[in-house]
Amino acid sequence: MSNLRSTSLRFLVILAILFSFPSFAQNTVTGVVIEESTDGRFHPIPFANVYWKGTQIGTSTDTAGHFELPKNKTTRTLIISYVGYTSDTIKVEHLDKLTIVLKQSKELGGVDVVYRQRGTEISYMNPLKVETMGEKELYKAACCNLSESFETNPSIDVAFTDAVTGTKQIQMLGLDGKYAQITREQMPGVRGLSSVQGMTYIPGSWIESIQLNKGTGSVINGFESVTGQINVELMKPEEADKWFLNGYVNQGGRTELNLNTAHKISEKVQTGFLLHGNMRPIEIDGNKDGFLDFPTGYQLNGINRWKFNNFKGWEGQVGTNVLTEDRSGGQVTVENAINPYSVNWKTNRYELWGKTGYVFPEARYRSIGFQASAILHDQKSNYGLTSYNANQQSGYFNSIYQSIIGTSTHKYRTGLSLLYDKYDETLNASNYAREEIVPGAFFEYTFSYFEKFAVVAGIRGDYHNYYGLFFTPRIHTRYEVREGTVLRASAGRGQRTSNVIAENASLLASSRSWFIQGDSAIQGFGLKPEVAWNFGLNLTQDFRLDYKPGTIAIDAYHSLFENQTVVDIENPREVRIYNLTGSSYATSLQGQIDYELRRRLELRMAYRWYEVRTEYGGVLKDKPFVAKHRAFINLGYETKTDWKFDYTVQWHSSKRIPSTALNPVADQRDTRSPEFFLMNAQITKGWKERFDIYVGMENILNFKQANPIISADDPFGPYFDSAMVWGPIFGRMTYVGFRLKPGSKI
Repeated sequence: MSNLRSTSLRFLVILAILFSFPSFAQNTVTGVVIEESTDGRFHPIPFANVYWKGTQIGTSTDTAGHFELPKNKTTRTLIISYVGYTSDTIKVEHLDKLTIVLKQSKELGGVDVVYRQRGTEISYMNPLKVETMGEKELYKAACCNLSESFETNPSIDVAFTDAVTGTKQIQMLGLDGKYAQITREQMPGVRGLSSVQGMTYIPGSWIESIQLNKGTGSVINGFESVTGQINVELMKPEEADKWFLNGYVNQGGRTELNLNTAHKISEKVQTGFLLHGNMRPIEIDGNKDGFLDFPTGYQLNGINRWKFNNFKGWEGQVGTNVLTEDRSGGQVTVENAINPYSVNWKTNRYELWGKTGYVFPEARYRSIGFQASAILHDQKSNYGLTSYNANQQSGYFNSIYQSIIGTSTHKYRTGLSLLYDKYDETLNASNYAREEIVPGAFFEYTFSYFEKFAVVAGIRGDYHNYYGLFFTPRIHTRYEVREGTVLRASAGRGQRTSNVIAENASLLASSRSWFIQGDSAIQGFGLKPEVAWNFGLNLTQDFRLDYKPGTIAIDAYHSLFENQTVVDIENPREVRIYNLTGSSYATSLQGQIDYELRRRLELRMAYRWYEVRTEYGGVLKDKPFVAKHRAFINLGYETKTDWKFDYTVQWHSSKRIPSTALNPVADQRDTRSPEFFLMNAQITKGWKERFDIYVGMENILNFKQANPIISADDPFGPYFDSAMVWGPIFGRMTYVGFRLKPGSKI
């Protein structure tokens, strides 16, 4: 273990040395001036004049239409002129890589600055590679909840946990979603008892944007991130439409209705409501195995929040979230059936949170902020003859002070935090209770060298009431190799406590016997904390082809576990959970291209390779149900008449399936899954940005995993297992929905 720590320390030192000699960056704005001919082709305009309004600072485009101009501190208004074309003034909001379409003077005239916001944007200045998925990206698919919001993002895998509950979970960098820190507006979101089901608690229509960061996140947000951070920003009352209504229904009977409202109480106070309801009243057994393809039931969910701003430096918000859910699945209802196998769960969840912050008027670079939240989560469930009841009480507090050291080249953030969790879980006759209290402190330093180089180095120390004192170092660097080429590197440590039953509840829908091999001296499950190091390197390259912008991104990440909670299902009769005794790691390589093939036609292509291996019983094996290779293509096209067409195709390579050789021949499965394709498509028609109707189809090829439930005809027998799922459990699914809003803000 000491070798691992010394290796990690050397890696951090090497990163700091490699990027400690940056060169100067030219402080310029660049772009291209072109015209669009009648046949829809683009041609450069050479020797066009480009200059800042009210100054003598200007330049001319070259023979290819390109220009480069020093940025101006006093104005952002550019003037573009050329003989035979209409001159105009424009306010430039995006200062690099502009595409300016100039029209001939005999037409209506004017200058169009073409910055068509992409569905997913990547920050070029942030040392952390953050992908921001906005409304445009989320509208490419139904996105009924957070777990379904990544269908068009190649960095996240979405898969079913089992063939009974219909629950979807995500995978990031080849590891389960529990290793990604999922926050809601930079505060704890999906964790604890809600670590899997909790992604269905955030409806898609509530989401303003999603920020996705691979690798360890900032120490400001805590110590739990291993593979990355997913932060969800909800609709803000001060920025939202007065009201927004969304409806959805699919052929499986799933029906959803969402209502968002925003109210302006005064210039200083606004409030908003986010309301959601869904139900599935119809029992469907598409593969005729006697089990429902997905459970029936309902969910009611609502948020109310208030925002305050005194316009003298103070602002804040308070909010509350109430959720109730009741689901039932299992065997199809049969008249006069005796003791059918059923799965039921009822959840009540209550949240209260608040934020406040103050920006010092005389020094805008200095601010202080406070965050606090409280959660009560109560769940009662049964899986056949197995009962699982759980209760969670959690509290969170974080304070952040931000300032500079001398100049804005040197910035820092520091603060104190407190995390409190109390769990009481009962699995049949076994009770697992624990109370965790984790106070902590952090310091994060940011050094920026013009726009060429930046480094964010952070350290936090936390004291766990029964794991003791531990430290979390993290570093992120950004280096602009040349204009349009950005290299980033990161390294850091993550630690988390396993919630072994909640995170693996899908295994309860089986006849497996559970064995949790822990230390009775440690509260709860008696397991050590999971500790991992993550190292990342990524390259982002801008390019322009036929005057249209594109991006190439190459990522490489390696997660190495010091300790891991191993969930061993290699014996088809057992679930064994124990501390890692050997090696466990995950390596991810991904290449992605985003390009506008022609005006309004966007292409995203990606290929990803994983090697995820863990020692099970002393034998190093591939992690089950993870495809080593995946290819991805997404096409999106918009017309001038508000039609939108989106198409996604994914290819998954073969996955390892745990051995079922100890079962009777009829209940055995292959040790490898077949490779398969998934295709989704959606068509949307809009009217003046006020009303949309969308129609879509998922799994167009109607590919299904054959017989996903082992021994479905004898669910109380020794071989029943619904968790050996590697692909879709139901086939083609058509849906229709609408979005309606007034077209005006509060």
